Amino acid sequence: MNYNHYYQRLLWVAVTLLMTMTVLTSCTDDNDNPVPVVVTDDKPFPYGTDIDETVRPSDDFYRYINGLWLNSPNPAPSMMKQVEDQLDQLSDDALATSQDPLLVMLRSQADATLVDDSRDVALLKERLQMLEQIETADQLHAVFGTLYELGYSPLFRLIPFVNEGKKTVLAITTGGMPDEMLKEVFMRQKPEKIDSLVRAYCQPLTSLGYTPERVAEIIKNAIAVETAEQQSYRYGLEMVKHRLQAPRRSSEDDEVNQKFGAIIEMMGLTYDDFTSGRFIYSSNEIIQLIRHFATVDDQENINAYRDYMIYNVVAQDAPFVPSANAQADRTAMLQRALQYNRYYKYRVTVENYGRDNIYRQECQDILERMRQIFIQRIDSLDWMSDATKAEARKKAEAMKFYIGYPDTWNDAMTPAVSGDCLLETATQLRQDALKKNLALTSKNLDDNPWDVWAIIAQFTTDNAFYQRTANCLVILPAWITRPRFDSSLSESTYYTTSYVFAHEFFHGFDANGSLYDADGIKRDWWEPADREAFQQKQQAMIDLFSQLEDYPGVNANGMQTLDENMADYGGIELALECYKQRLKEQGFTGAQFDEQIKKFFISFAAFWKMERELSIDELKHYHEKDTHALPHIRINGQVRLQDDWYRLFDVQPTDKLYLAPEDRVKIW
Repeated sequence: MNYNHYYQRLLWVAVTLLMTMTVLTSCTDDNDNPVPVVVTDDKPFPYGTDIDETVRPSDDFYRYINGLWLNSPNPAPSMMKQVEDQLDQLSDDALATSQDPLLVMLRSQADATLVDDSRDVALLKERLQMLEQIETADQLHAVFGTLYELGYSPLFRLIPFVNEGKKTVLAITTGGMPDEMLKEVFMRQKPEKIDSLVRAYCQPLTSLGYTPERVAEIIKNAIAVETAEQQSYRYGLEMVKHRLQAPRRSSEDDEVNQKFGAIIEMMGLTYDDFTSGRFIYSSNEIIQLIRHFATVDDQENINAYRDYMIYNVVAQDAPFVPSANAQADRTAMLQRALQYNRYYKYRVTVENYGRDNIYRQECQDILERMRQIFIQRIDSLDWMSDATKAEARKKAEAMKFYIGYPDTWNDAMTPAVSGDCLLETATQLRQDALKKNLALTSKNLDDNPWDVWAIIAQFTTDNAFYQRTANCLVILPAWITRPRFDSSLSESTYYTTSYVFAHEFFHGFDANGSLYDADGIKRDWWEPADREAFQQKQQAMIDLFSQLEDYPGVNANGMQTLDENMADYGGIELALECYKQRLKEQGFTGAQFDEQIKKFFISFAAFWKMERELSIDELKHYHEKDTHALPHIRINGQVRLQDDWYRLFDVQPTDKLYLAPEDRVKIW
């Protein structure tokens, strides 16, 4: 090597770099005074087009930013709706084009079934006939066990759950119900829909040879049992909000315990496992329902449970039988079949969509930056003692981030199926999923975390969540794909989306999350005086949000929405600070800097532009039951806590949303 030439080139590069840096950092005029560098944001900014200038931002910031959209006779879909539609289409595309061997087989079977479903019809009728022959309690329980072996989960089902100490357990909940029943009645809390949904699911019975009178009887009994199930149900992801426990052995007589144990064993459990905590339950009503089913001996209830299981079987299987289901098509049948094995569907969709289209590394980088900012803010708090600060830092440092998809897929989760017709293969997928759920019991979450997360959720779930009992944060792909998370747009939108990551982070430090330590164990790690100060701040936030109206004359419930409001507050604090640091790194100052921060607030208000797409019933559900504030409350309630918002939008003491500086709750 010619070292002289090498050093000459190195010197040239160094001089050039120095000259370039000088030009970039300071130009001089004739008086040798620095001229500020003009830094611009030339990327598209998709928000701000719906601003209603007739509304003062300081009176109703949500309507100021979204007013034209809210008033439009034919508005474009909100970002939430765009993402939902896009991901649904991605899922359909994956099932239609993936060359995965299982999907190739399923497509072939679906096409064959659409031409001739005689095998599927025969299999479904065989199962219904088995149920029709039930006359006694012993027969009822025996057929219950047979249906469990076929993967149906009649009456009760097992949901993977992470218990304290990061152990995977299965939670017993009600809900052998079909997907639409789960979504409309149990998730959206609409018990009035039980009647119409049960009737719709029982319609195929007519084409399968049932008389109208018998169908009417099945509907009547199925509605009765479904209503009892609704009263016992707790939705899987909501169970993290409750401290679950294993049931103690009943004080009732041995015969009742024996019958109860027999039902538990049919579900793949042992009574000792059930009482040891390896399996948990979501409510006391679950135990009562199992005991009622185990000890039923009157003909009326035997018939009711029998007919519920008939309804459940036809609801699960009719989608694979075109002659009994006029809506059957290949895509719908494939979606239904793969829904039984969510992990595999998740894997297929990720691989078909392409990992490069999921902004996983960018999300990781932002979260790590947010973690460091949070730790710095903890250190600077004037209301918290050093001992509590040390515990808070420890928890923040220990928090794990699971983003988008696993580094490697667990091939052991691949279903092994070889059915002769589509319904038989779907049955095998159900059986396989149940076995894999049982196999997760007592496993350490850290070994294969996505075995659990991809079952609890799925690729198209528009969600992110924090798991208290594992001190971890899960970001599903819907939040880190276009159009919501898009590096080609103004970075203000990028960091507004990132507020959701920080929101989930702060669930580890909200009113309930703060009761758990770094290892996900429920333990009071607070010094008494710090806990009291923290609770005072919580009460102040409850009071502030309760001042705002959900509807004219009806105020929001600040207590009900406290955890989510605290997470929103922390999320904005972290995301905004993270964005400010990014702007300073890029050289933004003064008015240019302020303009970008203003875009952040505009993006935040437009981010939740969805209220018009919710029905009146859904808005009422938000008010009555949901722990999240209504969209306009989320926006108006949070911006009034941010000092920058007051300055940038000229908020005055006479304005409706104004809060005096001393009344703006400051926590982290």
